[in-house]
Amino acid sequence: MSRLLRNWAISVVRDWGRPAADGNRIPQTVELIITITGRSISIFHSRLLAVIESGLSKEGCDCVVRTCGGDYEHFLTLLENIRNSKAAATVLIGGFNPEYLRSILEVIPDAILLDDPGSSAREIPCESFAFDNVQAARTAVSHLLSKGRKRILLLGGFDEHFFTQEVIEGYRETLTVAGLELDDELVYSSDFTAEGACEVIDSVLERGIEFDAVFTTDEMAAGVYRALLRRGLKIPEDVAVCGCDGLPLGLHLYPQLTTVVLDYEELGRRTIRHLLHERKLNNSLSRLRLLPRLEVREST
Repeated sequence: MSRLLRNWAISVVRDWGRPAADGNRIPQTVELIITITGRSISIFHSRLLAVIESGLSKEGCDCVVRTCGGDYEHFLTLLENIRNSKAAATVLIGGFNPEYLRSILEVIPDAILLDDPGSSAREIPCESFAFDNVQAARTAVSHLLSKGRKRILLLGGFDEHFFTQEVIEGYRETLTVAGLELDDELVYSSDFTAEGACEVIDSVLERGIEFDAVFTTDEMAAGVYRALLRRGLKIPEDVAVCGCDGLPLGLHLYPQLTTVVLDYEELGRRTIRHLLHERKLNNSLSRLRLLPRLEVREST
């Protein structure tokens, strides 16, 4: 690059790289705190984070993104940062350790929970925008039963996680209504990752436990596929698989994954609209549960 061209480029960046502040409009800062579950941030929550950040940016908001993992020292640093934060609003994304969640809500009582219904912090009133995971399980299990499956294995996340507890409730309720015996040998937990799911299914197969269907999350379904296929089991002929979340990942598995769609884009839109426009008009705490929908594909 010539010296003349380089000087021109520097001038453009200096003059136009950051527009002058509009004295009539000060962008408000929104803090987005996302939890790390298992070995990483889940694909589902990373996409939900992207929807929220993109939507807020379009509304002229600045976003500060923080993570909350299982490390206690990290959490104490996070707590100190949010205590000193000047953000106008805070959104907590994902399922937090119950003790961590209560501590955060004590510091920021007006934080909005996104995806987490707040069941682990009931003594602290809070707003939440989440999915009806009980209905998601009812939908999936009812679909698998309609396909003639009787031994449906449920693979959830961590035992204490709200999603796991809610899908177990919907799973058991649906089997009971269908007149089927509940078998604890068919209910398992993992860490929400494909690797963890693969390990669980490998262990189940090693022990000779029979099942003809699996209900899990889309991300964990990838691990279920790997465990089944490398043992020569066909999907759906031998084992039908139904996911939950509606991630694009399911379209790229073979066979394509049937899934219970949790519309994170709609959840994001509803949250942003409430945060920026509806909240100041409504003094009561908002608690939203979006209903899921079933998308049937080749895996069932």
